[in-house]
Order: sequence, then structure tokens, then C-alpha cells
Amino acid sequence: MKYNFDEIVSRHHTNSYKWDSATLPDILPMWVADMDFRTAPAIIRALQQRVQHGIFGYTRVPDEYYSAVVGWFSRRHRWQIDREWIIYTSGVVPAISAIIKALTVPGDKVLVQTPVYNCFFPLSETMVVR
Repeated sequence: MKYNFDEIVSRHHTNSYKWDSATLPDILPMWVADMDFRTAPAIIRALQQRVQHGIFGYTRVPDEYYSAVVGWFSRRHRWQIDREWIIYTSGVVPAISAIIKALTVPGDKVLVQTPVYNCFFPLSETMVVR
């Protein structure tokens, strides 16, 4: 699939946390991992299909998701992982929070290497680890 990564898409005045909080016109807001290229057409089509269904109740993670992750690791890293190793989370911050909670006790130390997303620092503090 070919994709145009050179297309410039203005995200100003779209409620973009990244761009609408930049107060000066020459500021490049590079403080958040938010992409500035248009979403791939296949993803847009999949979302449109879901919207057309009209119901947005609680859903389960489909088996195709796990198969895609296993396949990606195999193709990209030549690493054969088991489906049972995969735990779906809603994002990297909740995932790191759960890992710290599961693998540390109060007083443990957690290393956060910089440069890194600034939201990672308070995670260890709220878990009573250093």
C-alpha cells in the first residue's frame, strides 16, 4: 500500500491538544507523540463500517487482533510469541501503570530513561515507588 507521508494536514482549530495549545505560529509542538499525517484509508474505512453499524456497546478484543500481533512480531522481529503473552490495554500509560503495580512493592525503584513522554514520571510516584 502506498501512502503519502508528504501531505501537510493542518490540525489547527480541530480541538487538537497538540496544535490548539500552541500559542505562537512558529512553535513546533514536539512534546507529545501525536502524528500529523492523515489516517490510512484502510483504517478510515474500518471505522466507517463500525459507525454505520450504529451501536457502540462493550466489545471484546477479536481473535484477529491477537493473530495480527503474533504475525507482526514474527515478520518484523522473527520472534515467535504465544497469544497468551499478549494483554490488550487502552494505551501505554495504563500499561506501564499496571506493570509497575504488578512487579513492584512500595519503596522499589523504577528507572525512567530520558528523553521520554513526561506522563511516565508521575506513574512511579503515585505507586509509592521511586
